[in-house]
This record gives sequence, structure tokens and C-alpha cells, in this order.
Amino acid sequence: MTNENRSVPPFSPERSASLTLDASELPQPRGRGRQAALLIGLALLGKLVLLAILGRPAGCDCGQIWAMPGQAGLNSRTLLDPYSLLHLIFGAVLVKLVRWKRPDWPLWTLLAAVIVSSTVWEVAENLPFTIAMFGYDPGDPLAYRGDSIANSFSDTAAAALGAVLALPLAGWVVAAAAVAVELGLSLWIGDGYLITLWRALGF
Repeated sequence: MTNENRSVPPFSPERSASLTLDASELPQPRGRGRQAALLIGLALLGKLVLLAILGRPAGCDCGQIWAMPGQAGLNSRTLLDPYSLLHLIFGAVLVKLVRWKRPDWPLWTLLAAVIVSSTVWEVAENLPFTIAMFGYDPGDPLAYRGDSIANSFSDTAAAALGAVLALPLAGWVVAAAAVAVELGLSLWIGDGYLITLWRALGF
């Protein structure tokens, strides 16, 4: 049984400067595994059904698994694309925030929180209303027209991977990585979370 009152080790300058956390600060792998697995399974099944209802294609018939920056028309269709990095960072930042608020949650519960959150976002961003809200011009090569099912599941897998990679890292390392990825993608492909938000708000 998980100790709900387990405390986080006290703050110290040496610990805050470290790149990684000690073992006592990592979530326990045991506890609530069956409930978390059920929740993850239901969320993924629900996403599959809803994406199929929305008419999203299974994948890309381009014969590629990765969309290069110069192939913007393949974004969100291939298994991986530059936006996969944003989903990786999404999972990393989210798990650190949840871990900060709920240090008693075991590993599987944390992963369920990340995967379900990613699944909800993946369904939301594929709704016609959301696609229209992004405000892309019809001729924009970066124009988002919805995900393929393979790309959507890959995005959720990227979020889960980001969470696993972030758990042993100090919070400031994850924050620095998030800023670096956001700036890097904004310069590389001219898009990112902040640019998308700016566009969605109509600026």
C-alpha cells in the first residue's frame, strides 16, 4: 500500500543544483497498477473510436515514418514529425507538475494522468471547431487539417516517453529543456505552442 503521507525530502541548495533526483524522490512502481492500466486502455480505445468517427485516416500513404521540415504537408500524417518533440515536452512538464502537487502518487498513476491528458488533447485538437480555431490560412504549408490515427497514437506515446525521461530529472532541467524545444522549433519550422496560441487568439 502506498504511504499517502510520504513527505518529499527537504529543499537544499545542493539538491536544487543537481541534474537528477535521488532515489527517495522517485515515484514507487507499485500501487494502483490495475486501475491505471484500465484507465489507460479505456482512454486509448475511446480515442481510436472518436478519431474513426471523425474520419481520420489510419496513417500516411507516403511511405515515410518521419515528415521532414521541408515536407510540411505530411505533418500530423506520418508516424513522427517535428511536433513529436512538443508532445515529448508536454509529457515531461505535465508529469513534473502532477508529481509536485501529488508526491504520493505511484508511477502507474502518474503515467495514467499523462496518457489520459494527452488523449483528451488529441481528441480535442481533431475536432473541426478546434482546427478552425487555429486560424491557418488555406494556403499555409503548415496548415493543420487533423491527425492520422497513427500520428495521434504516436503523439501520446511521445508524451508518455517524455514523462518517463523527466521523472528522474530535476524540475529546472525539464523547464530548461521545454524552453529550448519551444525556441528551437519556433526557429526551425516557424511553429510551436506559443505561436499556435498566438494564432488561435487571433493575433
